[in-house]
Amino acid sequence: MSRERKRRGRMTLGAGLLLVGGWTAAAAQESLGASGQHHWTRFLAWLFQISSEDLERKLWRVAIALGILVGAKIFMDLVQWGSRRLIQARWPLLSVLFGDRQRSVTLLALFISVARYVVYFSALGYMLSQFGIDYRAYMASLSLVGIALGFGSQGLVQDVVTGFFILFEDQFSVGDMVEIGGQVGVVEEIGLRTVRLRNYYGAQVIFSNRNIPMVGKYLKGAFEVGVDVAVADPEKGEQAAQLLGQLGTELERQFREVVIGVPKVEGLLRLETGECFVRLRARIWPAQQWVIDDQLVPRIQELFAREGLEIPGNRVVAFYHFPEEEELPQTLFPGFLRRD
Repeated sequence: MSRERKRRGRMTLGAGLLLVGGWTAAAAQESLGASGQHHWTRFLAWLFQISSEDLERKLWRVAIALGILVGAKIFMDLVQWGSRRLIQARWPLLSVLFGDRQRSVTLLALFISVARYVVYFSALGYMLSQFGIDYRAYMASLSLVGIALGFGSQGLVQDVVTGFFILFEDQFSVGDMVEIGGQVGVVEEIGLRTVRLRNYYGAQVIFSNRNIPMVGKYLKGAFEVGVDVAVADPEKGEQAAQLLGQLGTELERQFREVVIGVPKVEGLLRLETGECFVRLRARIWPAQQWVIDDQLVPRIQELFAREGLEIPGNRVVAFYHFPEEEELPQTLFPGFLRRD
């Protein structure tokens, strides 16, 4: 059994025992009536060595503090849920306020990040006020702590300042395919301190904003690849297309982290010169041409030779270009946009 399952099992068992204990206590109080409740309070007061009145007051304050914490969590969940629905609905006002859709996603993600800090720090102050700590003194202490951190954590300040420049200069947005520090990936989140990428291996890579010296931005996302294979005998064009499709499927299955979707065969094509060829179209991540040049092309030549299909001049030509559509496919949004 994995550690995660064990942890969930302990949490479930603890919650079950808590419910059973609460139900038993409630049943006992109901059966004993007012005198039973009084004895129950007296027992807890004796256990914690405080008076019954103080115990009731402290328990009430603890309940209020827990309610504030739960309320803050519910509020942030609602804010995040509403922001996602706003993006998915493509509300026209967002385009008027923020520009394109990706910039809207970026700024809303930043708003959620800032709101999370504000809500939870405010909730902590109200929780502490239930235990006699003045809320104004708490806010003043936060200001002093912020000043101290400003002097002691200059890197943090640089992260925040750089993050704001990235956002308001629109250097890149959530959903863009970029290259940072040798890592190519889709931007999942731009926060106050960090930028998160999802690379073609599916790993999430996190960069501190101050450690981003240079960004390469792929304006239209992935590369589109065309592989043309010359065919000597047009009557064997259908067989050549089937073999090429088979190789494309195998390539996607083996290098799924690099090849985006299953490659498609366009069938037999004829030039005005009378030459014939079959074409395979695929999409790959940027800077990953090796999967075509070093893997697919040699396999085509080997398989065609084994099946007795002649390739005139051994001509297998691969060409690369950006796709015509401007939006990245939905499969490239594993983060903010896909959470429901």
